[in-house]
Amino acid sequence: MAAPNYKLILLLGLTSLFADWLYEGARAALPQYLKALGASALAVGLIFGVGDSLGYMLRFATGPLADRRGGYWGEAFAGYALQVAAIAGLAFAPWLSAAVALVMLERASKALRTPARDAILSSAGGRRQSLAFGLHASLDQIGAVLGALTSLLALAAGVAYGDLFLLLALPGSAALVALIAAYAQGVRPVRREGGRRGVLTKPLALFAASQFLFGASLMHISLEMYEAPGAPWMASAIYLAAMAFEIPASLAWGRLYEQARWSLYAGPVASLLATTAFSAGGLAAGIAGALAYSAATSYADIIAKARAVELGGALRATALGVVNAAFGLGYLASGAVYGYLVEVGAMRLSPILSGLLAAASIGLMALAGRN
Repeated sequence: MAAPNYKLILLLGLTSLFADWLYEGARAALPQYLKALGASALAVGLIFGVGDSLGYMLRFATGPLADRRGGYWGEAFAGYALQVAAIAGLAFAPWLSAAVALVMLERASKALRTPARDAILSSAGGRRQSLAFGLHASLDQIGAVLGALTSLLALAAGVAYGDLFLLLALPGSAALVALIAAYAQGVRPVRREGGRRGVLTKPLALFAASQFLFGASLMHISLEMYEAPGAPWMASAIYLAAMAFEIPASLAWGRLYEQARWSLYAGPVASLLATTAFSAGGLAAGIAGALAYSAATSYADIIAKARAVELGGALRATALGVVNAAFGLGYLASGAVYGYLVEVGAMRLSPILSGLLAAASIGLMALAGRN
Protein backbone atom coordinates (compact mmCIF):
# COMPACT_ATOMS: atom_id res chain seq x y z
CA MET A 1 0.00 0.00 0.00
CA ALA A 2 1.03 3.61 -0.59
CA ALA A 3 2.48 5.99 1.99
CA PRO A 4 -0.03 8.17 3.87
CA ASN A 5 -1.14 11.46 2.27
CA TYR A 6 -0.75 13.62 5.37
CA LYS A 7 -1.86 16.84 3.67
CA LEU A 8 -5.23 15.38 2.78
CA ILE A 9 -5.56 13.80 6.24
CA LEU A 10 -4.87 17.22 7.78
CA LEU A 11 -7.43 19.03 5.62
CA LEU A 12 -10.09 16.42 6.30
CA GLY A 13 -9.18 16.69 9.98
CA LEU A 14 -9.69 20.46 9.87
CA THR A 15 -13.05 19.92 8.20
CA SER A 16 -14.09 17.63 11.02
CA LEU A 17 -12.61 19.99 13.62
CA PHE A 18 -14.94 22.81 12.54
CA ALA A 19 -17.89 20.45 12.03
CA ASP A 20 -17.44 19.03 15.53
CA TRP A 21 -17.22 22.55 16.93
CA LEU A 22 -20.66 23.02 15.41
CA TYR A 23 -22.51 19.87 16.36
CA GLU A 24 -20.75 18.86 19.57
CA GLY A 25 -21.32 22.39 20.83
CA ALA A 26 -25.01 21.91 20.09
CA ARG A 27 -25.09 18.47 21.69
CA ALA A 28 -23.46 19.86 24.83
CA ALA A 29 -26.56 22.04 25.28
CA LEU A 30 -29.27 19.80 23.82
CA PRO A 31 -30.11 17.56 26.84
CA GLN A 32 -30.83 20.59 29.04
CA TYR A 33 -32.56 22.38 26.13
CA LEU A 34 -34.84 19.39 25.52
CA LYS A 35 -35.51 19.19 29.25
CA ALA A 36 -36.53 22.86 29.22
CA LEU A 37 -38.92 22.10 26.35
CA GLY A 38 -40.61 19.43 28.49
CA ALA A 39 -38.78 16.21 27.60
CA SER A 40 -38.51 13.49 30.30
CA ALA A 41 -35.38 11.44 31.04
CA LEU A 42 -36.79 8.53 29.02
CA ALA A 43 -37.59 10.89 26.14
CA VAL A 44 -34.06 12.34 26.16
CA GLY A 45 -32.57 8.85 26.16
CA LEU A 46 -34.79 7.82 23.26
CA ILE A 47 -34.18 11.01 21.29
CA PHE A 48 -30.42 10.66 21.53
CA GLY A 49 -30.57 6.89 21.10
CA VAL A 50 -32.83 7.06 18.04
CA GLY A 51 -30.91 10.02 16.63
CA ASP A 52 -27.52 8.40 17.02
CA SER A 53 -28.76 5.06 15.75
CA LEU A 54 -30.37 6.80 12.76
CA GLY A 55 -27.01 8.38 12.03
CA TYR A 56 -25.50 4.91 12.04
CA MET A 57 -28.29 2.76 10.57
CA LEU A 58 -28.65 4.89 7.47
CA ARG A 59 -25.07 3.91 6.67
CA PHE A 60 -26.42 0.54 5.58
CA ALA A 61 -27.65 2.58 2.58
CA THR A 62 -25.21 5.51 2.37
CA GLY A 63 -22.09 3.32 2.44
CA PRO A 64 -23.15 1.24 -0.60
CA LEU A 65 -24.41 4.43 -2.28
CA ALA A 66 -20.98 6.03 -1.98
CA ASP A 67 -19.27 2.89 -3.29
CA ARG A 68 -21.74 2.51 -6.13
CA ARG A 69 -21.28 6.12 -7.27
CA GLY A 70 -17.56 5.94 -6.63
CA GLY A 71 -17.03 9.69 -6.32
CA TYR A 72 -17.40 10.08 -2.52
CA TRP A 73 -16.96 13.87 -2.49
CA GLY A 74 -20.58 14.65 -3.42
CA GLU A 75 -21.93 12.81 -0.39
CA ALA A 76 -19.37 14.53 1.82
CA PHE A 77 -20.34 18.03 0.68
CA ALA A 78 -24.09 17.36 0.94
CA GLY A 79 -23.76 15.90 4.43
CA TYR A 80 -21.76 18.77 5.88
CA ALA A 81 -24.08 21.40 4.35
CA LEU A 82 -27.20 19.73 5.75
CA GLN A 83 -25.62 19.61 9.19
CA VAL A 84 -25.00 23.36 9.27
CA ALA A 85 -28.61 23.98 8.22
CA ALA A 86 -30.01 21.65 10.90
CA ILE A 87 -28.09 23.20 13.82
CA ALA A 88 -28.84 26.76 12.71
CA GLY A 89 -32.49 25.76 12.37
CA LEU A 90 -32.69 24.93 16.08
CA ALA A 91 -32.57 28.67 16.76
CA PHE A 92 -35.94 29.05 15.02
CA ALA A 93 -37.68 25.98 16.46
CA PRO A 94 -38.37 26.60 20.16
CA TRP A 95 -40.80 23.69 20.58
CA LEU A 96 -40.07 20.04 21.25
CA SER A 97 -41.35 18.35 18.08
CA ALA A 98 -39.45 20.71 15.77
CA ALA A 99 -36.26 20.40 17.82
CA VAL A 100 -36.48 16.61 17.67
CA ALA A 101 -36.96 16.71 13.88
CA LEU A 102 -33.85 18.87 13.46
CA VAL A 103 -31.83 16.58 15.73
CA MET A 104 -32.81 13.69 13.45
CA LEU A 105 -31.89 15.70 10.34
CA GLU A 106 -28.47 16.49 11.79
CA ARG A 107 -27.87 12.79 12.50
CA ALA A 108 -29.02 11.83 8.99
CA SER A 109 -26.57 14.34 7.49
CA LYS A 110 -23.76 12.67 9.42
CA ALA A 111 -24.84 9.30 8.02
CA LEU A 112 -24.69 10.67 4.49
CA ARG A 113 -21.20 12.10 4.71
CA THR A 114 -19.29 9.77 7.04
CA PRO A 115 -18.86 6.55 4.98
CA ALA A 116 -17.80 8.60 1.95
CA ARG A 117 -15.40 10.77 3.96
CA ASP A 118 -13.95 7.71 5.71
CA ALA A 119 -13.41 6.03 2.35
CA ILE A 120 -11.44 9.11 1.23
CA LEU A 121 -9.55 9.09 4.52
CA SER A 122 -8.82 5.37 4.20
CA SER A 123 -7.39 6.00 0.74
CA ALA A 124 -5.25 8.81 2.16
CA GLY A 125 -4.07 6.56 5.01
CA GLY A 126 -2.32 4.12 2.70
CA ARG A 127 -0.57 1.41 4.68
CA ARG A 128 -1.21 3.11 8.06
CA GLN A 129 -4.99 2.94 8.36
CA SER A 130 -5.41 3.14 12.14
CA LEU A 131 -2.86 5.96 12.40
CA ALA A 132 -4.76 7.96 9.74
CA PHE A 133 -8.03 7.47 11.59
CA GLY A 134 -6.32 8.36 14.87
CA LEU A 135 -4.80 11.60 13.55
CA HIS A 136 -8.09 12.58 11.98
CA ALA A 137 -10.03 11.79 15.15
CA SER A 138 -7.65 13.81 17.34
CA LEU A 139 -8.25 16.91 15.19
CA ASP A 140 -11.93 16.09 15.19
CA GLN A 141 -11.93 16.09 19.00
CA ILE A 142 -10.19 19.45 19.24
CA GLY A 143 -13.29 20.79 17.54
CA ALA A 144 -15.48 18.84 19.96
CA VAL A 145 -13.67 20.45 22.91
CA LEU A 146 -14.08 23.90 21.38
CA GLY A 147 -17.76 23.20 20.85
CA ALA A 148 -18.35 21.95 24.39
CA LEU A 149 -16.33 24.89 25.77
CA THR A 150 -18.34 27.34 23.68
CA SER A 151 -21.59 25.96 25.13
CA LEU A 152 -20.20 25.91 28.66
CA LEU A 153 -19.09 29.55 28.53
CA ALA A 154 -22.19 30.72 26.70
CA LEU A 155 -24.61 29.04 29.11
CA ALA A 156 -22.63 30.23 32.13
CA ALA A 157 -22.85 33.77 30.73
CA GLY A 158 -26.62 33.48 30.29
CA VAL A 159 -26.69 33.28 26.49
CA ALA A 160 -30.05 32.00 25.21
CA TYR A 161 -30.14 28.59 23.55
CA GLY A 162 -31.26 30.03 20.20
CA ASP A 163 -28.40 32.51 20.10
CA LEU A 164 -25.96 29.74 20.96
CA PHE A 165 -27.12 27.63 18.00
CA LEU A 166 -26.65 30.58 15.63
CA LEU A 167 -23.20 31.25 17.04
CA LEU A 168 -22.23 27.63 16.39
CA ALA A 169 -23.17 27.97 12.72
CA LEU A 170 -20.01 30.05 12.19
CA PRO A 171 -17.54 27.15 12.66
CA GLY A 172 -19.98 25.04 10.63
CA SER A 173 -19.44 27.38 7.69
CA ALA A 174 -15.67 27.13 8.20
CA ALA A 175 -16.00 23.33 7.85
CA LEU A 176 -17.35 23.78 4.34
CA VAL A 177 -14.42 26.06 3.45
CA ALA A 178 -11.93 23.46 4.71
CA LEU A 179 -13.69 20.72 2.73
CA ILE A 180 -13.41 22.82 -0.42
CA ALA A 181 -9.66 23.12 0.23
CA ALA A 182 -9.43 19.35 0.65
CA TYR A 183 -11.28 18.77 -2.63
CA ALA A 184 -8.96 21.22 -4.38
CA GLN A 185 -6.03 18.87 -3.69
CA GLY A 186 -7.28 16.83 -6.64
CA VAL A 187 -7.41 13.48 -4.83
CA ARG A 188 -10.21 11.39 -6.29
CA PRO A 189 -10.32 7.93 -4.66
CA VAL A 190 -11.27 5.13 -7.01
CA ARG A 191 -13.64 2.46 -5.77
CA ARG A 192 -11.81 -0.80 -5.28
CA GLU A 193 -12.93 -3.34 -7.82
CA GLY A 194 -14.24 -6.61 -6.53
CA GLY A 195 -17.39 -8.65 -6.17
CA ARG A 196 -20.10 -6.83 -4.28
CA ARG A 197 -21.36 -10.13 -2.86
CA GLY A 198 -18.13 -10.70 -0.98
CA VAL A 199 -18.49 -7.72 1.34
CA LEU A 200 -20.62 -9.36 4.03
CA THR A 201 -18.22 -12.15 4.80
CA LYS A 202 -18.71 -14.21 7.94
CA PRO A 203 -15.88 -12.46 9.83
CA LEU A 204 -17.31 -9.05 8.93
CA ALA A 205 -20.83 -10.10 9.99
CA LEU A 206 -19.52 -11.42 13.31
CA PHE A 207 -17.54 -8.25 13.92
CA ALA A 208 -20.59 -6.13 13.11
CA ALA A 209 -22.63 -8.16 15.61
CA SER A 210 -19.94 -7.55 18.23
CA GLN A 211 -20.25 -3.82 17.61
CA PHE A 212 -23.99 -4.01 18.15
CA LEU A 213 -23.40 -5.51 21.60
CA PHE A 214 -20.65 -2.98 22.27
CA GLY A 215 -23.01 -0.09 21.48
CA ALA A 216 -25.72 -1.61 23.68
CA SER A 217 -23.31 -1.90 26.61
CA LEU A 218 -22.50 1.83 26.61
CA MET A 219 -24.75 4.23 28.55
CA HIS A 220 -25.16 7.44 26.57
CA ILE A 221 -23.49 10.44 28.19
CA SER A 222 -26.65 12.48 27.61
CA LEU A 223 -28.32 10.59 30.47
CA GLU A 224 -25.51 11.48 32.84
CA MET A 225 -25.83 15.10 31.70
CA TYR A 226 -29.58 14.95 32.28
CA GLU A 227 -29.00 13.79 35.86
CA ALA A 228 -26.12 16.19 36.56
CA PRO A 229 -26.64 18.21 39.75
CA GLY A 230 -26.65 22.00 39.91
CA ALA A 231 -26.72 24.57 37.12
CA PRO A 232 -26.93 23.67 33.40
CA TRP A 233 -23.24 24.49 32.87
CA MET A 234 -22.26 21.54 35.12
CA ALA A 235 -23.73 19.13 32.57
CA SER A 236 -21.70 20.87 29.89
CA ALA A 237 -18.59 20.48 32.09
CA ILE A 238 -19.05 16.69 32.11
CA TYR A 239 -19.37 16.75 28.33
CA LEU A 240 -16.31 18.97 28.01
CA ALA A 241 -14.25 16.47 30.03
CA ALA A 242 -15.32 13.70 27.67
CA MET A 243 -14.47 15.67 24.54
CA ALA A 244 -11.08 16.81 25.87
CA PHE A 245 -9.94 13.32 26.83
CA GLU A 246 -10.81 11.94 23.41
CA ILE A 247 -7.94 13.91 21.84
CA PRO A 248 -5.11 11.91 23.50
CA ALA A 249 -7.27 8.77 23.47
CA SER A 250 -7.61 8.98 19.68
CA LEU A 251 -3.86 9.28 19.16
CA ALA A 252 -3.27 6.42 21.57
CA TRP A 253 -5.74 4.08 19.88
CA GLY A 254 -4.26 4.86 16.45
CA ARG A 255 -0.77 3.83 17.53
CA LEU A 256 -1.80 1.02 19.87
CA TYR A 257 -3.71 -0.95 17.25
CA GLU A 258 -0.65 -0.99 15.00
CA GLN A 259 1.53 -2.36 17.80
CA ALA A 260 -0.80 -4.45 20.00
CA ARG A 261 -3.68 -6.33 18.39
CA TRP A 262 -5.17 -7.12 21.80
CA SER A 263 -6.40 -3.52 21.83
CA LEU A 264 -9.22 -4.75 19.57
CA TYR A 265 -10.91 -6.09 22.72
CA ALA A 266 -10.44 -2.99 24.89
CA GLY A 267 -13.47 -0.98 23.74
CA PRO A 268 -16.13 -3.02 25.57
CA VAL A 269 -14.03 -2.85 28.76
CA ALA A 270 -14.05 0.95 28.54
CA SER A 271 -17.81 0.83 28.00
CA LEU A 272 -18.31 -1.17 31.20
CA LEU A 273 -16.16 1.28 33.16
CA ALA A 274 -18.12 4.26 31.80
CA THR A 275 -21.52 2.78 32.59
CA THR A 276 -20.41 1.77 36.08
CA ALA A 277 -19.14 5.27 36.86
CA PHE A 278 -22.25 6.94 35.46
CA SER A 279 -24.48 4.74 37.63
CA ALA A 280 -22.60 5.82 40.78
CA GLY A 281 -23.92 9.39 40.55
CA GLY A 282 -22.28 12.68 41.50
CA LEU A 283 -20.04 15.12 39.62
CA ALA A 284 -16.74 13.32 40.31
CA ALA A 285 -18.10 9.96 39.15
CA GLY A 286 -19.67 11.69 36.16
CA ILE A 287 -16.32 13.10 35.05
CA ALA A 288 -14.59 9.73 35.59
CA GLY A 289 -17.31 8.08 33.54
CA ALA A 290 -16.90 10.73 30.87
CA LEU A 291 -13.23 9.78 30.45
CA ALA A 292 -14.08 6.09 30.08
CA TYR A 293 -16.92 7.03 27.73
CA SER A 294 -14.43 8.92 25.55
CA ALA A 295 -12.14 5.90 25.43
CA ALA A 296 -15.07 3.77 24.27
CA THR A 297 -16.34 6.17 21.60
CA SER A 298 -12.85 6.91 20.24
CA TYR A 299 -12.31 3.14 19.98
CA ALA A 300 -15.43 2.98 17.80
CA ASP A 301 -14.08 5.79 15.60
CA ILE A 302 -10.58 4.35 15.14
CA ILE A 303 -10.01 0.68 15.89
CA ALA A 304 -13.46 -0.46 14.78
CA LYS A 305 -13.08 1.46 11.52
CA ALA A 306 -9.59 0.13 10.87
CA ARG A 307 -10.84 -3.41 11.50
CA ALA A 308 -13.82 -2.84 9.20
CA VAL A 309 -11.49 -1.78 6.37
CA GLU A 310 -9.42 -4.94 6.95
CA LEU A 311 -12.49 -7.19 6.80
CA GLY A 312 -14.40 -5.30 4.10
CA GLY A 313 -12.37 -6.32 1.08
CA ALA A 314 -13.38 -4.58 -2.12
CA LEU A 315 -15.79 -1.92 -0.88
CA ARG A 316 -14.49 0.25 1.95
CA ALA A 317 -17.48 2.54 2.41
CA THR A 318 -19.90 -0.38 2.51
CA ALA A 319 -17.88 -2.23 5.17
CA LEU A 320 -17.52 0.94 7.23
CA GLY A 321 -21.25 1.58 6.91
CA VAL A 322 -22.21 -1.93 8.04
CA VAL A 323 -20.00 -1.88 11.13
CA ASN A 324 -21.03 1.67 12.10
CA ALA A 325 -24.71 0.87 11.56
CA ALA A 326 -24.49 -2.18 13.82
CA PHE A 327 -22.95 -0.03 16.54
CA GLY A 328 -25.80 2.46 16.07
CA LEU A 329 -28.44 -0.22 16.54
CA GLY A 330 -26.80 -1.05 19.85
CA TYR A 331 -26.87 2.64 20.75
CA LEU A 332 -30.62 2.70 20.12
CA ALA A 333 -31.13 -0.16 22.56
CA SER A 334 -28.80 1.55 25.03
CA GLY A 335 -30.71 4.85 24.98
CA ALA A 336 -34.04 3.15 25.61
CA VAL A 337 -32.93 0.64 28.24
CA TYR A 338 -30.67 2.87 30.31
CA GLY A 339 -33.12 5.77 29.99
CA TYR A 340 -35.80 3.50 31.45
CA LEU A 341 -33.51 2.45 34.30
CA VAL A 342 -32.88 6.13 35.12
CA GLU A 343 -36.60 6.84 35.01
CA VAL A 344 -37.58 4.02 37.42
CA GLY A 345 -34.62 4.51 39.77
CA ALA A 346 -32.93 1.20 38.98
CA MET A 347 -29.50 2.49 37.96
CA ARG A 348 -27.75 -0.16 40.10
CA LEU A 349 -28.66 -2.72 37.43
CA SER A 350 -26.78 -0.83 34.71
CA PRO A 351 -23.25 -2.18 35.42
CA ILE A 352 -24.53 -5.76 35.47
CA LEU A 353 -26.25 -5.37 32.11
CA SER A 354 -23.27 -3.54 30.62
CA GLY A 355 -20.85 -6.24 31.81
CA LEU A 356 -22.86 -9.05 30.21
CA LEU A 357 -23.12 -7.23 26.90
CA ALA A 358 -19.43 -6.25 26.91
CA ALA A 359 -18.37 -9.86 27.54
CA ALA A 360 -20.55 -11.09 24.69
CA SER A 361 -19.08 -8.42 22.40
CA ILE A 362 -15.52 -9.54 23.17
CA GLY A 363 -16.50 -13.16 22.53
CA LEU A 364 -17.86 -12.36 19.08
CA MET A 365 -14.74 -10.35 18.19
CA ALA A 366 -12.59 -13.34 19.10
CA LEU A 367 -14.83 -15.63 17.02
CA ALA A 368 -14.59 -13.26 14.03
CA GLY A 369 -10.81 -13.40 14.25
CA ARG A 370 -10.83 -17.20 13.96
CA ASN A 371 -13.03 -17.26 10.83
